[in-house]
Amino acid sequence: CVLLTGSNASGKSAFLKTVGVNVLLAQTIHTCMAKEFRLPFCRLFTSMSLKDSISLKESYYLAEIKAIKRILDAEVGEDMIVCMVDEVLRGTNTIERIAASTQILKGMSGKKIMCLAATHDVELTKTLENEYENYHFEESMVKGDVQFSYKLKLGRANSSNAIDLLANLGY
Repeated sequence: CVLLTGSNASGKSAFLKTVGVNVLLAQTIHTCMAKEFRLPFCRLFTSMSLKDSISLKESYYLAEIKAIKRILDAEVGEDMIVCMVDEVLRGTNTIERIAASTQILKGMSGKKIMCLAATHDVELTKTLENEYENYHFEESMVKGDVQFSYKLKLGRANSSNAIDLLANLGY
């Protein structure tokens, strides 16, 4: 399992989507956008790009926990599960998000689930360091502008850019 950190717009979500698309391509048309891709046959699940719905009476948080529950409940049978989770439980407050995310992600590790999860919660990288490998994307400031390398690096992120991005937009 992998926990992916990085600042805003650094490439976390794009990376998760790219891995998901390549899993799908590899298993359906036996090709992918990589030099090499090895993975046993698996079922692919995501918890990404979720939306709330007034007509369904479903908040963002409810949509989120239903998507994650679908992944946890699917863990049956012979096939491995690969899942991408973008910003685990972003729809709730910080204290409960970190506590619940820790337990959910622990529940996915050590089973037949390969979870790739993106988060801004660096605390998770510390509490889950025995269950998840940490990778990150980073940015640099060049003449007051935030720039990204979009290169995956080992370890947890140690920078942020939310205030810089606000300043660049004139806040």
